[in-house]
Amino acid sequence: MKSVVLSTWILPALLLAACSGEAPPQAPAEVPAPAGARPPEGPVDATYLCDGGHRVDLVGGRAFARVAMSDGRVARLGSIGRSEPPTWSDVGLRFVVGSDYVELSQDGGQTLRCEQQAPEAADPDAVAS
Repeated sequence: MKSVVLSTWILPALLLAACSGEAPPQAPAEVPAPAGARPPEGPVDATYLCDGGHRVDLVGGRAFARVAMSDGRVARLGSIGRSEPPTWSDVGLRFVVGSDYVELSQDGGQTLRCEQQAPEAADPDAVAS
């Protein structure tokens, strides 16, 4: 009788133990960014590459700076009207295009040197309309 009671108790316990092993981690589901977090659409007016692998695109007639950080985050900075030198700022980030320097900085953080990239050459095979 004891062996029957033990076997009816041990078998389910062993099955539960075998099933309770951790499943392999699943990749996180893609979650679309809220509309306000998306970078502005439109043609790029100028592109700057900054130290540390960051990129800044001036878009919308230079009304916005789209900052693509090396860790994958994207920030949208608004132009500070009539600022001298031209400055874009928001979310603790600041992008400045001076007469002899260009820099991306974070409030209370470091300042990174940036360089303007030449516009991509037009495709010579493209047909002019």
